[in-house]
Amino acid sequence: MSTTKLLDVARYAGVSPATVSRVLNKTARVNENTRERVLSAIATLGYEPHAIPRPQQVIQGSIGLVITDILNPFFPEIVRGVEDAAGINGLTMLLCNTSEDPQRETQALKALIRRNVDGIIVCASRIAENDLIALHEKNKMPLVVINRYLNNPSIPCIIIDFEGAAYRSAQHLLNLNHTHIAYLAGSGSITPSQARKRGIEKALQERHLTLRAEWCPVSFPNVEGGFQAMSSLLAQAEKPTAVIAYNDIMALGALHAIRKYGLRVPDDISLIGCDGIAMAAHSNPPLTTINQPKYRMGQLAMETLQQIIEGNYVPNSGYTMMESPLIVRESTALLARKDS
Repeated sequence: MSTTKLLDVARYAGVSPATVSRVLNKTARVNENTRERVLSAIATLGYEPHAIPRPQQVIQGSIGLVITDILNPFFPEIVRGVEDAAGINGLTMLLCNTSEDPQRETQALKALIRRNVDGIIVCASRIAENDLIALHEKNKMPLVVINRYLNNPSIPCIIIDFEGAAYRSAQHLLNLNHTHIAYLAGSGSITPSQARKRGIEKALQERHLTLRAEWCPVSFPNVEGGFQAMSSLLAQAEKPTAVIAYNDIMALGALHAIRKYGLRVPDDISLIGCDGIAMAAHSNPPLTTINQPKYRMGQLAMETLQQIIEGNYVPNSGYTMMESPLIVRESTALLARKDS
């Protein structure tokens, strides 16, 4: 009896275990070249499918979606985009929430790989870049990443220009005469936050200004984190006249803090968020924000993953840049020159 395992065949053929299973069971479309490579690996290794029981944890016709915060309204539209596109191809979506915890993300990815899903989409990944790439390469798992750029062309990334978006936000405030600009950085160590900070710094440097270190508080990127970070700014002797938040929900927390300190938006402080969540248009005042095409990002990520699963994906630059316009609403206003 052969001792070769399905995983051995997958590694030899350079594909995921799910692809080997699809070739054997004819459960979904597989690129002809990929199919021949799998069959060749089976023949070379002497794999006997009937000799090894099918693992109970294997879930056929499924993909995994990993998100960082199920409470953040940014993610449901992405989830819906992924799910709708997956449904068109007869795939079931398994959703994992990591609560911004890199360790939980690693555990979720490993669990999905053990379940032999057809592929994985990771949205706003928080684990180290090298760890994510290594996990992908070791397991030959089809993988697409949303809202993070990885320096690996075999892993497609669906992103916006984080730095450019923040640059436009800062330019908007500078054009409104604001020179005392702060940044609520969220988890300041993550790549998107660092890119946003670079964009703000670039805009300020063009006006011979700097982004003060004490005006870049870090906190958990949720409503409470926004409230705490904004409160720390308002407790300082000198206060900013404008604030750019890492995301919209932090901006909403900041709005609460500003009111608690007896100040008003935009009369006393202008405020900008990022993500374009639906409730941003209905805050009081409506929030100026960078819009992300969330549903389309999820949809495109699933379409790309499907191409990888079928063996039809051709690596290019490694990323797709989505449009991210600044939506100007009532939370930003002109500052009189004498107050700048």
